[in-house]
Amino acid sequence: MLPRTTFLLLGALSLPLTACTAANKAGKGQETSEEDEYYDPVQEVDDGEGFRKVMLDVDGDHKADVTNFYRAGEGDEANLLVRKEIDLNFDGKVDVTQIWKDGAMTQEHIDADFDGRTDWTDYYSGGERIRAEWDTSFDGSPDLIRYYEGGKLARLEMDTTGDSAIDYWEYYEEGVMQRSGWDLDADGKIDRWGEQ
Repeated sequence: MLPRTTFLLLGALSLPLTACTAANKAGKGQETSEEDEYYDPVQEVDDGEGFRKVMLDVDGDHKADVTNFYRAGEGDEANLLVRKEIDLNFDGKVDVTQIWKDGAMTQEHIDADFDGRTDWTDYYSGGERIRAEWDTSFDGSPDLIRYYEGGKLARLEMDTTGDSAIDYWEYYEEGVMQRSGWDLDADGKIDRWGEQ
């Protein structure tokens, strides 16, 4: 399963890169100014803190919209991605942070409402999402948690009262809900069961 931001980023990448304008003009015999000089939308720097950063300017404003962090050094490890930061709305702030280990993404943190706080976190193991935590009320605390097994939803937990405590559960088999339960007295235990 592809991470959610892959679809968002593919849409952003369909925007025209203004950096190529000068090269196109020059190829057609048109005059170019200093402003139109070719600008490489991909920049690579050593940040001095043990990382090599490869930055991509998607919208042509000379600011990185996607930054990939690699371990500085030699050999195969230097080519392994350890973190990716994405600015989805081109406001200069990171909206998505992906954590990578040994060539696979392990976490993806998403700021869905662009307020600077994580609203959605997906956890991965072996390339599969195993848990998703959503802060649907945007109060800084996850109130909807989904657990996956073999790529299918296995359990859902929800805080329906806003007190940061889980009070509703759903259990699934092969992605189909089998039963649900409610905690009616806020003791963290299911008091009433329902079946699908």
